[in-house]
Amino acid sequence: MKVLVTGAGGFIGSALVRRLVDAGHQVRCLVHHSRELLDHLPVEVHAGDVTEPASLTTALKGIEVVYHLAGSGRAGDWGRREWFFRINAGGTDNVIRAARAAGVRRLVHLSSLAVHRFTGHLDADESVPADQRRYPYGASKAEAERLVERAGRAGELESVIVRPGVVVFGSHDMTAFVHMAPLLAKGRWTHVSGGRPFMCYSYVENLAAGLELCGGTEAAAGQAFVITDDIRLRWKEFMAAVIAAFGVRERSLSFPAPLARAAGIGAEWLFRLLRSHRPPPITDYRTALVSRDFHFGCEKAKRLLGYRPEVGFREGLRRTVEWYRSWKKTSGN
Repeated sequence: MKVLVTGAGGFIGSALVRRLVDAGHQVRCLVHHSRELLDHLPVEVHAGDVTEPASLTTALKGIEVVYHLAGSGRAGDWGRREWFFRINAGGTDNVIRAARAAGVRRLVHLSSLAVHRFTGHLDADESVPADQRRYPYGASKAEAERLVERAGRAGELESVIVRPGVVVFGSHDMTAFVHMAPLLAKGRWTHVSGGRPFMCYSYVENLAAGLELCGGTEAAAGQAFVITDDIRLRWKEFMAAVIAAFGVRERSLSFPAPLARAAGIGAEWLFRLLRSHRPPPITDYRTALVSRDFHFGCEKAKRLLGYRPEVGFREGLRRTVEWYRSWKKTSGN
């Protein structure tokens, strides 16, 4: 197929581009800032911004399937609410309108499990309502999902929604792993509630494989899918495995959930009072996320798409750590 990937220069976007190229698709990439991860790939690169509709027209000409990942690297808990909505909801609306005008057949939208409230989920699935309102990132992604679903119901294009694991790791992860790794490389981590709540995880290459299936499988049309590594781990088990991949002894701490939640809310209040543009070291969003179970299964993807994780959990962590060490050495960080 002839496909377009928005956000192609990012961590997840570039992994998907490599996957699509290897599968023989003609790939066009929409990039806003960095494109270095696309160097030496046989792809067509267009500069553009999903918040500027005029920049999308040329990139969408002749495209059959759009993988909309722009904004996926901006997952976070610090920033103005209107900023999140402008990129995630407004940008998605612009892509839908431009894709419809260009005659695109299918839109695969990368969403987030943060569309759900952090009320506790164990072995949950796609039927859980996208009802996040409190945290602007999740709320803006929930609004983007509603726009995609509405376009699909109206018959404007085939719509597919993908929600990856609550943590996505892999090579070139400048979003989360490079910020966590300095502590993990020393065996250190701070848990909430002893790290007992359950979580779900996606290795980036497995996620890219699932995204490819969502673009090319007939049964995916009109559906939402959770794409994870199909494992259920407690946070303490997950972080212990990452620390073990660094080959060091674990020296973790833990705080009770009420104390952690209070610290996160207090830190946010203080940083807003100071009008800081930098995020506080602990936030309400982060502590809420890890204070209760937040695990979703991928049975639907396995059943309708034939999805199976191709890279094992520990192998994925090994590759991620190997990449980080190489990046750190060459970047001088």
